[in-house]
Amino acid sequence: MSNLINLGCDVSDIHRRYAEIHGALFGITSYRMVLYALKGESRSMYSDYERRLKGLQEELAAHISSIRKTDLPLRNSADLHNSLIEYTHILSQVISALESICSHLKDDEDEYRSSIKNGQSRFLQDKVNYDYSIRELERIGTKLNKLFSTY
Repeated sequence: MSNLINLGCDVSDIHRRYAEIHGALFGITSYRMVLYALKGESRSMYSDYERRLKGLQEELAAHISSIRKTDLPLRNSADLHNSLIEYTHILSQVISALESICSHLKDDEDEYRSSIKNGQSRFLQDKVNYDYSIRELERIGTKLNKLFSTY
């Protein structure tokens, strides 16, 4: 199997694990959030997410430069390689943004959600920027899927 395909699979696995954390954080119901808060577990939950995201960042950093241009024998390999590297960089930014959100929530959730700057809370501003990065990741991911299907 090609090094490029292996890299794509590794990055895909990192994306899957990031998506699990994203779903757990933003897909959690209000009822479950109240239960976590009542048990005093919110802080440890955010710490766990932050720790796991840091681990994903480290894995991703190790993969970013793991394939050389000389390993690309097929005609569309260069496009695929460039798109995969771009996707990896954007995924790294998305993970970093989610890690930052978790860190702020862990430190002082009430302050982070209520502090107003330019008419919005800091949480809402960070979430909007995070959502924009996710859309960019999806755009590059669609391009990458098309390239992989013709590889």
